[in-house]
Amino acid sequence: MTPQVVSFHYVLRDESGEVVDSSPREHPVVFLEGSGAIIDGLEKALRGMPVGAMRKVALAPEQAYGERDESLVRSVDRAALPVDEVKLGDMFQTGPDRHAPVVRVVGIEGDRVKLDANHPMAGQRLFFDVELTDRRAATAEEIDHGHVHGPGGHHHH
Repeated sequence: MTPQVVSFHYVLRDESGEVVDSSPREHPVVFLEGSGAIIDGLEKALRGMPVGAMRKVALAPEQAYGERDESLVRSVDRAALPVDEVKLGDMFQTGPDRHAPVVRVVGIEGDRVKLDANHPMAGQRLFFDVELTDRRAATAEEIDHGHVHGPGGHHHH
């Protein structure tokens, strides 16, 4: 079966019911099934939904950003960081590649800075309200490239 290009709107809430993120009304999220562009649990929930359908999706950490891994928290010399000023909550990409892990500053003790490479939502249950707005067969080129082209997708220049 040809992979589908799926468009959807979402509102994401944390366990306390607070809205953490949402898609802008005029720009649904558009992704190629199986491309890894969205978290697995959400992709599975969208798989059988008809266009126009709305659904509440609750995901356990292992279906979302995984459990927290304390081995991903480490202390480094402040001098090793790419900036002069550093404060709690700052985020850095660990390398030039856009897929390089992102770390968050979670502690500062003198010349040592504690960095956490866990996703900020690791270990949390996530609650999505989703609305499926469009579904179409992916083109051969999209399947070959592994991402969506055209409106809402990737544009080659």
